[in-house]
Order: sequence, then structure tokens, then C-alpha cells
Amino acid sequence: MEIKEAKTRKEKQAFIKFPFLLYENNPLWVPPLLSEMRRIIQNAESPLFQSGPHAFYLALEGREVVGRIAVGIDEKFNHFRKKKEGYITLFECINSKEVANALFVVAEDWLKKRKVDAFIGPLSPTNGDDFRGLLIENFEDPPLIFTPFNPPWYVSFFEEYGFEKYHTFVAYRYDLERMPFDSCQRAIEYAKSKFNFKVRPINYAEFDREVRAIQSILAQSLISLEYDYLVPPAVEELSRMAKEFKKFIPPNFAQIAWAGEEPVGFAVAIPDYNQVLKKMKGKLLPLGWLTFLLGRHQINRGRAFLLFVIPQYQGKGVPAALLWEIFKEVRKRGYVFAEGSSINAKNVKMCREAESLGGVPYKKFALYRKRLKE
Repeated sequence: MEIKEAKTRKEKQAFIKFPFLLYENNPLWVPPLLSEMRRIIQNAESPLFQSGPHAFYLALEGREVVGRIAVGIDEKFNHFRKKKEGYITLFECINSKEVANALFVVAEDWLKKRKVDAFIGPLSPTNGDDFRGLLIENFEDPPLIFTPFNPPWYVSFFEEYGFEKYHTFVAYRYDLERMPFDSCQRAIEYAKSKFNFKVRPINYAEFDREVRAIQSILAQSLISLEYDYLVPPAVEELSRMAKEFKKFIPPNFAQIAWAGEEPVGFAVAIPDYNQVLKKMKGKLLPLGWLTFLLGRHQINRGRAFLLFVIPQYQGKGVPAALLWEIFKEVRKRGYVFAEGSSINAKNVKMCREAESLGGVPYKKFALYRKRLKE
């Protein structure tokens, strides 16, 4: 077996395409768009890779790719959090502990040369949820849009190599046809009155103002206890991301909570485009766009993928009120299932509020960390 750095266009193409071979016979895996992955690998769509040095590695048996890993240092993150850490991302591997260990070793050696104290992963090259962490519980249900999916053997590979669970995240499922909407509404109206807050849809006509409000919520919400692996985005960065996302987010799928003139929380949901992407096999052309346009009207699942509430308003019904407004909208569209993910298990208040709406924990993900010894 050989571990080789992927530098050429051909090698990076092999890096991108390896999961298509690995998951070829897995009925749950959803192929990413190849065009999007190329932009990520080229840094154009990757805030993570843009933030510091990084490298891509392939594990080869002869000419056959049997594993891959990317490693790097997020200098922006380290400066903000006052850390000296590295990361790994885009790890994929056949069911071979030998191959996995070889990939971890090359990543660790790369980081030791740059004198970091520890490394975490898997992170997402987009700073989203799509490649962040490992799925560690429930390998039977299909993954929703922007959630990690991996074989169960990855968990033992990480833990036996010496990685420790750093953060655990919970995904909640909601049966929209059985949700107790009437009783939930009474409780939410009571909370709004008692704690003096209101919820309304995000107003795209006042886009800049709304982005500043969301940035304010994020800056207060990303506390070290739960989010020491993230950095609050600047207004400009958040604005760029929001402009992209709003193309795919229907009206009323994004809600914001206010207490007087102060923004205190927001939530955003997205249709489960995985139901369509699965049929596109990673390609937009020649028929991928047609598949997408025809298939998106058949989507019947949604995912609430952003939910942040400032600490002072957690435990006061704000998360439940935000999700309630979104779930009313998705049910109007004929959706039968929603997922709320992913909530940090350390955030007990948010977990309880997710359950107060009828959410049932059904998946778990984990972000891992490994300290480096001198």
C-alpha cells in the first residue's frame, strides 16, 4: 500500500471520485455534485481550505484508490479561539484498519511538522454540516440534506487510533402527520406572552438588516462550551452564504425571533433535496438539471438545519416557537417528515425544547479530537 499526496488534476479527480466507488452498492448514500466537489477541492467554495495550509492524500493499492483524507490548519479559527489546532476532513476508507491508520498517520505527521497541539475532525470544508463529524448511531435511516453519512466501521477506526469524542450532536425526527399542533400552539403562545418575544419570517426585502441581526445572534450564541470548533462569520461572509442559500429555501422556511428591538434567535429549514440528488448520480449534465426540476416537487421531507438562540433566551420557548412556525409551513406543503439537526448534546435546554414539540432523538453524530504528543 502507498500513501500519496494528491497534487495533479488527475490525482485530485481520483480523490473526488473515490466515494462513488466506495458507496456504489450502498442504497442510502447520496452522491454529491461532482461540479461542487471540484470547486471545494480547488478552494473556490471552501472557507476551510481558504483559511490556511492543507494537503490531500490518497491511499493506493497498486493503481486502485482505497482511501483518502485531507488535512490542514485553519489559521482564522486558531487566531480567534487562541488555539494551535489542525483538522482532518473528507476522510473515506475501505473496511481496513491498516488503510485507515496509514491515512491518520500521514495526517498526524503533516500536522506535527507544523507544531500544532491537537487535531479535530472530520470537519466540513464548507463550514457546514455536510461533512462535519461521523454518524455514530442509526445507519439504517437515509441521510437528509447536508448531514454526514458513513459506514459504521469508521467509528472504531477513529476510536482505536486514539481519537476521543469531542462533541456529540443529536438529530430529532418529527412525524408531521402526528404532531400535536393544537397543544403545542397553546404552550408557545403562553411562552411568547410570558417572555415577551415574537416570531416572524425573515424578510428578504430587508436582506442586509436581517443578515446583521442573524450575525448578532450567532456572535452571542457560539459560546465555547458548545461551539469551540466554530468561528462566528463576519457580516460579509454571512451575507454571501445567505444569498446562496435563499435560492433553495422557500418562503417562511426561515424565521427570526425578536424581543422588542433585539434579535434573540433564528431558525432555517430546507427541503430534503437529497431525495432528488440521489437520482442525479453527481451530475448536472446532460439530464441532471431536468431530474432536479421535475423531482423537487415530489419532496416530502424537510430539515431544520440552523437553530440558534442567544443564551438569555434559551429555555424560554424561543427554539420551539421558531420550529413551530417552520413546521406549520412544511406541513402545508404536504411534507410528512422533518428532521431537526444537529443539536449539541451539551445544550440540554435546546434538546428539551426540541422534544417539547414531539421531537424524538433518532441519530447521533460525533466530532473527534486527538492530542499530539511531543
